[in-house]
Amino acid sequence: MKKLIITVLVILAIAGASFGVYKLFIEKNDSNGVVKAEELYICPMHPQIRSDHPGVCPICNMDLVLKEEVNTENEDEFHSLKDHVNEIGDVKLSPSQQVLANVQTEKVSIKEFKSGMEFNGFIKIAESNMRHIATPISGKLVRMYVNYEGQIVSKGEKVLDIYSPEIYSTQKEYLLALRNLDNAKNSNNELVIAQAENLISATRNRLRLWEMTQDQIEELENTQEVHDYIPVYSKYSGVITKKIVHEGHWASAGEDIYDVVDMSTLWVIASVPESDISNIKMGQTAKITSVAYPGEVFNAKVNFISPVLDPDSRTLEVRFDVSNRNYRLKPDMFVKAEIGSANYQWNIVVPRNAVLRTGKMDMVYVKKGENVFSPKLVSVGGEKDGYYLITSGLSEGDEIVTSAGFLIDSESQIRTGTSTHNMEGMEMEVKGDPKFNKGQDVMKDMKK
Repeated sequence: MKKLIITVLVILAIAGASFGVYKLFIEKNDSNGVVKAEELYICPMHPQIRSDHPGVCPICNMDLVLKEEVNTENEDEFHSLKDHVNEIGDVKLSPSQQVLANVQTEKVSIKEFKSGMEFNGFIKIAESNMRHIATPISGKLVRMYVNYEGQIVSKGEKVLDIYSPEIYSTQKEYLLALRNLDNAKNSNNELVIAQAENLISATRNRLRLWEMTQDQIEELENTQEVHDYIPVYSKYSGVITKKIVHEGHWASAGEDIYDVVDMSTLWVIASVPESDISNIKMGQTAKITSVAYPGEVFNAKVNFISPVLDPDSRTLEVRFDVSNRNYRLKPDMFVKAEIGSANYQWNIVVPRNAVLRTGKMDMVYVKKGENVFSPKLVSVGGEKDGYYLITSGLSEGDEIVTSAGFLIDSESQIRTGTSTHNMEGMEMEVKGDPKFNKGQDVMKDMKK
């Protein structure tokens, strides 16, 4: 019985000691909020390079620095953009570090901002205005009246003469059919007259198929002169963009001789940022301007909105029909497309360099104290002349970083291990000696 009591007391003592150690461990972790993990070293210039011991970055040869411990207790909860910015955390830079990084700040103020949307674009030939001038009949090109690309032609203008034995024989056949009709009428035989009229009709249709005009056919009837060539006239007005063959070429029926484009209307292809897509509508009017013609405005209208977003630039292609007076606009010319009235309003405006645009969020760094910079989400409402219109996220008087924002962002990544640029697949855990991503050209990176 005595042995049993001693055994129970020993068990209770061990259990009490274990509970005390466990309670102490829990309290320590609750107070710190951090479970110490393995030390992690990161390259200051390439935060994706990581190692579990001191070393050298394989890209830039800089020494790896120790990453500060980060509370990962709620790591899985950082899903929203706002939480992600909070995770990035404040950055503290000494005055000397700010000087070396050339950190410049300015206070946010309300300024005059020109409303209306303006997009960069370029001129393109309207595909619907592309035409071909082709031979109506097989034969030899004996004379070409349009001899160089860029020449302007008008509808009905003669562009070439084509020699064709086939057109010669058909003209003779037509004149013979006319004489046969006269003879048939003298015979008073209705069947013979009908056959002669049918032959004339069939022959005349062949001549028209080969683009002989009614005036040419009537001239043939009146003069009784047969020609072994026929002129070819342009069916379109425009600019010759390509001369495909040359004089002396034997062409088959329907072969293209010239490419001609009606340039009285052209296309403007503009790239619209994702944030402005909802403001673009079919049929909207726009004003097109070019540095080639200062102060001159060309009227345009939205005729196509691409259904596909460019995943790299995060822009949408929008196409405009633009009236091209006197062919002043040229294909591939850079232009600006302005939609909406050019009203001036007072809004919060910041320099373009102050905003870090990652594709998923827009962010600025706000100076909180003497040497502390804090990331803050903002909403960009438009861009004009190197400035962004800020619709939310900043208040008048906030002091923001206008230069070296990316350097501060890199420092934040080093301290927290997060990335505002969401470089998936770029993170490199280095166990032992530093390693490279598969297919990475390290020498090429080091030369940059």
